[in-house]
Amino acid sequence: MKKASLCLLLAALVVPLFSQTRQERLSEHVYYFASDSLRGRAAGSEDAAKAAAYIVNEYESMGLKPLYEDWYMPFKSNGNAYKNVVAVLEGNDPELKDQYIVLGAHYDHLGIKKGEIYNGADDNASGSAALIEIARALSANRDRLKRTVVIAAFDAEELGLYGSNALASRMLEEDSLDVRLMMSIDMVGWYKASGNLILEGVATIKNGRKVLQSEKINLKFKNFEWSPVTATDTEGFARKQIPTLAVSTGMKSPYHKPEDDADLIDYEGLDKVSEYLTDLTLEVASDKGFSSSGRVARKHMDGHPILETGLSLNVGSSHFEFPEAAFEGKTGFSYGAGLSAQLNFGRRSFCALKGEAIYARTSALYPDAADTYSSSLKYKGDELFVPVQFLFQGRSMQNLFLGFGGYYNHKFKISLPVDQTIISDNYGLAAEWGFKLGGFGMSVIWMSSLTPFFEGAASPSVKQSTALFRINKYF
Repeated sequence: MKKASLCLLLAALVVPLFSQTRQERLSEHVYYFASDSLRGRAAGSEDAAKAAAYIVNEYESMGLKPLYEDWYMPFKSNGNAYKNVVAVLEGNDPELKDQYIVLGAHYDHLGIKKGEIYNGADDNASGSAALIEIARALSANRDRLKRTVVIAAFDAEELGLYGSNALASRMLEEDSLDVRLMMSIDMVGWYKASGNLILEGVATIKNGRKVLQSEKINLKFKNFEWSPVTATDTEGFARKQIPTLAVSTGMKSPYHKPEDDADLIDYEGLDKVSEYLTDLTLEVASDKGFSSSGRVARKHMDGHPILETGLSLNVGSSHFEFPEAAFEGKTGFSYGAGLSAQLNFGRRSFCALKGEAIYARTSALYPDAADTYSSSLKYKGDELFVPVQFLFQGRSMQNLFLGFGGYYNHKFKISLPVDQTIISDNYGLAAEWGFKLGGFGMSVIWMSSLTPFFEGAASPSVKQSTALFRINKYF
């Protein structure tokens, strides 16, 4: 009787451990990673090491193996030591097992700042928890994996994507492995507030929308990662032309704030996200037809496309110059929009040829002949500027550029109350300088006419100059 009672007691204690739901396990993981005891998991710290050890323990309990000789993949950046935790589930198809799918999530966060702990429950305890449970489900279904799946927990993401870049460098450059897809699971704990799971990079996958569609979860597709000021762990792989998906529930949580705590996470939603990503990985790992579209986000391009197109919004000023007089006209407000096409002389070339059409509404103040120094007449014009420039630029999409050339100008509508005939077609010099940041940029273009503004030899010598500040979008 005593033995029976003891067995029942042990069963009561042990069975719940094995009957935990995935949602309960996700909650347990997040509460551990985002606990005050880990003090924000600053990259390379003892606290981050505790988080890494927790992940290793979970992997070992599932029967996973490390990708390399040890669970920890050490790397250094700026003289400091960090470590990724990298596991592998080997594929079982003779043709596909040497093709790799990489699932990644960073486990580091911001640590302590000004005495406050930045627990990072959404960023990225949520992704780390999802990664563990996805690994568990894949391990239980490993017989369905035709391709090999790498499960990577990254360190030092917050410092500059160091962990994922280190793994990308090792897998792609040192080991020359055939990676077919990389997914970064970063901030996936606010599904209910967001209303959907966001997938950025859909267009890097052939028939991406069809491949990724699901009836179990609301999805928001974005063809490419585009933001010039944000990045995630896809970057090191995407720059090597690997199809990538940045997976998140958006920026609804208290991003990079001390309030990002475990009790705010939507665990039901996190469970849905984990289930979807598990199903997706199983599908991609078994689909022989899965392939790259050959397209890549502009911010991830290694060099320049041969042909670039773009559009611009322009604001600035125009004014009149009088080379033979001791006075000058005053500036007026100008604005407009432009379309451009740029031919780069090679993907890694310093040189390019750029042509553009800018439609602008210009204005300037012109001296009144009756009272030259105290009053002005207002000039207004609807004008087309067509600058053609030779550009010197950096070799990547994140560089400065400088252009020189000439321009053609046609005036459609002109208003200036003077007894002179304005020449509608003009030519002049153009110069532009600025920078690109992914698919965006800022620049200033200056255009100064070389031809006369008025007709007739007896007309005053006048030339027009226009300077525009520009926000550019490149395609």
